[in-house]
Amino acid sequence: MMKKLLSAASALLFVMPVVSARDNGSNRIATVDLDRVFQEYYKTKIEEGNLKRQAELYKEHAVRLEENARRIQADFVKLRDDSLSVVLTDAAREAKRLEAQEKYRLLMQIQKELKDFNQEKQAQLRDERDRSRAKIFQEIKDTAKKIAVLGNYKLVIDRSAMSLTMLSIVIYSDSSIDITEEVLKNLNAGHREDKKKNNAGNGKKAEK
Repeated sequence: MMKKLLSAASALLFVMPVVSARDNGSNRIATVDLDRVFQEYYKTKIEEGNLKRQAELYKEHAVRLEENARRIQADFVKLRDDSLSVVLTDAAREAKRLEAQEKYRLLMQIQKELKDFNQEKQAQLRDERDRSRAKIFQEIKDTAKKIAVLGNYKLVIDRSAMSLTMLSIVIYSDSSIDITEEVLKNLNAGHREDKKKNNAGNGKKAEK
């Protein structure tokens, strides 16, 4: 969740330069639900979908490695047991013992490869997610800042921010000063229009 990425200090998203009283005699404040904006921004869903698909590809490879490890382990156990069988000759038991050693070496190698792969890909996914979220957050911030400048707001506060003790930082805010809808409208404008156009076009085709 985006809330976990924010500290108490990030509750104050945008501090606009405070003008003197002779400008308009008012220091307007606005609020925005940053968590909601992040979740409903269409680019967030696209990026999360891309990360999910990438994670599934990594998982498929890991599953193949696990299956291979299980097969080798089964072969190792059988060879090890055969190397202890009294019905075999000393030479046959020795051959089985050497084969078991080789299978064990391969098993250790694949288990290490699997461990390294999982650690590497998990770190890679975390880095990609962090970069993606930072980019999206910057776009949200830039959009909210433009709205704040146009609306002559001097301060924009994230009303979804939580303190380090997981308590809401904003105790109360009037809905009249909330710009969440406006921010979402600006961020999703082109995406929503294209979707509506496509839906309208499909509806006309169905009528025909």
